Amino acid sequence: MRAAVVEAVGSPPAAADWAEPARGSGSAVVAVEAAPLNPVEIGVAAGRHARRAEPPYVPGLEGAGTVVVSERLAPGTRVRFESPALPGFGAQGTLAERVAVPEESLVELPAEASADLAAAVGVVGVTALLALERAAPAGGERVLVLGATGAVGRMAVQLAKLTGAGRVVGAGRSAERLERARELGADDVVELGDGDLAERFERAAGGPLDIVIDALWGEPAMAALCAIAPEGRLVNVGHSAGLDVRLPVQVVRNRQGAIHAISSGWTDLRRKAEAYRRVLEHALAGRLEVDRELVPLEDIAAAWRRQEESPGRKLVVSIADDS
Repeated sequence: MRAAVVEAVGSPPAAADWAEPARGSGSAVVAVEAAPLNPVEIGVAAGRHARRAEPPYVPGLEGAGTVVVSERLAPGTRVRFESPALPGFGAQGTLAERVAVPEESLVELPAEASADLAAAVGVVGVTALLALERAAPAGGERVLVLGATGAVGRMAVQLAKLTGAGRVVGAGRSAERLERARELGADDVVELGDGDLAERFERAAGGPLDIVIDALWGEPAMAALCAIAPEGRLVNVGHSAGLDVRLPVQVVRNRQGAIHAISSGWTDLRRKAEAYRRVLEHALAGRLEVDRELVPLEDIAAAWRRQEESPGRKLVVSIADDS
């Protein structure tokens, strides 16, 4: 079969022939129609992740397609699925014509869900929804989304409005992409850069922040914590602005705030499947928009390089199974 294969650390994958997946106990084999690219896959292949993958391997965390063999679903059933672990660590990834995945990761898709939409809303939608749930919104809160120019951030902006936030502020480094966040429901936006970020966040939100959904960490997260309300909550989902912050204890103690974190890779598959169903329902009903672009498997190297540069939309690899 054809697959995207990483042959060396630091090199993008290329379309190549690869062995058929081996189906183990508790797994299903799926014919992949579409599989999105995620930043963690780029980091692993580049050698920037905490764990190192051993080439050659097939990357890919998730996808949408049809069942080939399953213990509980009929062949031909359309499903969304996840790879059981970071590909390259004992599991074949989803950027291939066929893949073996855990049965419990399979989510049956409604007829109206296209493969590219079903794939695109996966990890990003689940991450944003679980982060908001961890923040335990009661309605009416002032919410700041750090990284509102990225795929998870855009989802978080929309889901915050859907869950009853009183005011949503999007923050990021691209003025053009922040305008898209505004179109998706942000009441105001803050371009990261010079000036007192904490003051700017609070001014845009109309007061201290109740909830921060943080895909950046680093300096922006520290500024958000300095603008957080008493008993406010920051939920981290990424670290594209830095791995470390200098966090004086008074910042948290004086506000009695809380710092939480969500990682899709360490969340129970069944919990993720339930969250996915809710996100997909919103998308199919037109309550969530997902900016995405389909690219063919044979162009995976070019798509990979675009993902490294943050393309501003979800890149979804179209995979044709010609067997």
